[in-house]
Amino acid sequence: MRIKIINPDYGMTENEIAERLILLKQAAGPDVELSMQCLQTSHVYLDSMLDAALAGPEIIRMAIDAEAQGYDAVVLYCFSDPAVDACREVLKIPVVGGGQAACLSAMMVSRQFGILLSQSKRVPEKYQFLYQTGISFERVCGIVGADHDGDLSCCQESVMLSRLEAAGRTLIEDCGAQAIVLGCLSFLGKAAELSTRLGVPVIDSAIASVVMAVACVRMKLQTSPVSYPLPPSGIRTWSGGEIIIS
Repeated sequence: MRIKIINPDYGMTENEIAERLILLKQAAGPDVELSMQCLQTSHVYLDSMLDAALAGPEIIRMAIDAEAQGYDAVVLYCFSDPAVDACREVLKIPVVGGGQAACLSAMMVSRQFGILLSQSKRVPEKYQFLYQTGISFERVCGIVGADHDGDLSCCQESVMLSRLEAAGRTLIEDCGAQAIVLGCLSFLGKAAELSTRLGVPVIDSAIASVVMAVACVRMKLQTSPVSYPLPPSGIRTWSGGEIIIS
């Protein structure tokens, strides 16, 4: 089995990719080949809906290429599931988004769960995102960011875990969360330790997306052409450009 992981953030190094694949392969199993590829021509990091829109064309192109190369499923390595519906329209193989996979996994182990983001400013966006996942709002008791003390990406791992733990306790004590979804795939590998500290299941979105893709392949599932009909035939073209936000 071969799974293509499309990472929509530009510029990740080969070492950074290799480190992630080691953890993901442990969850996927020895008979699964994983390959991760980052965006090459779209110089964006997915920190907003704008970034997700700009990354869309290259993500779709990479997904089409993955199916042509014989991959059995595609994973979109981002909690925003960028271009997931468009990819499903043009591919027969399963396309799994990190956000949807994680939220569905949380429903398997809890009645109500909370979502822990890296950026508080994206909380409103993620409430809207829940419609795309198909998750009922009744199952999500809260969404919080863990960046109240500054940018998490600049923290040492011990500091990051402490901040995630504190935000997780807010979800549990103030919102009644019975499980927590890590709403950023850069938190890969943190779920087990956080679950021990918090005493509730913590879902690693990166692992959830890969494991769910593997499950779809093992069940021999393909994307429904009724739900995601192939777009009308024809050539679609677009040109690159630049947007400056100041």
